[in-house]
Amino acid sequence: MDTSLSAALGLARHIILDPRNAARAIMLSDIPMNARWLALALVAVLSVIFGQISVTLMLQPAGVMGAVMAGPGVAILMQAGVLLVMAIAAQQVGRMFGGEGTFPDAMLLIACLQGVMVLVQVVQIAALLLLPPVAGIIGMIGFGVFLWVLTGFVAELHGFRSLLNVFAMILVTAFSIAFLLAMLLAMAGLTPPQIQ
Repeated sequence: MDTSLSAALGLARHIILDPRNAARAIMLSDIPMNARWLALALVAVLSVIFGQISVTLMLQPAGVMGAVMAGPGVAILMQAGVLLVMAIAAQQVGRMFGGEGTFPDAMLLIACLQGVMVLVQVVQIAALLLLPPVAGIIGMIGFGVFLWVLTGFVAELHGFRSLLNVFAMILVTAFSIAFLLAMLLAMAGLTPPQIQ
């Protein structure tokens, strides 16, 4: 498998323009399981590194963000945990609706999706340095790209035809996970920091 920068950029372009066909090609690549775990770990580390650079350029970290910035190891574990939860949710929820996707494929697709988002982070950092007002627009476009690619990936992972139904399933799943997490934090006595 070609791991050069040009190949990575070409794959990212393919993923953004045609997520379903890209997902099919990725799943057929027969990448070993240990390489899939490594890919997930790598994009988690890169996400945190570029995320810290972005936050440093934009503002002085405070509150919870300050704590995360002060401990990159914790931030990396949190990012890896989020990606792992996404992979599990993408596989398990799809299976509940009759999908046929497997966890190894779900994890590989989530790693590739996050790889694309890392590239968006790099572009956003460049914008912060060269043309700061554009950085916010890039962030919004990046969020749209994230939802577009995730929808296509999940649809192809499970063999679903309707992207609209998959998108609705993603939104319901995301809100359900967020609600459950909020309840668990509340039961643990943790509350979000107050905005001053």
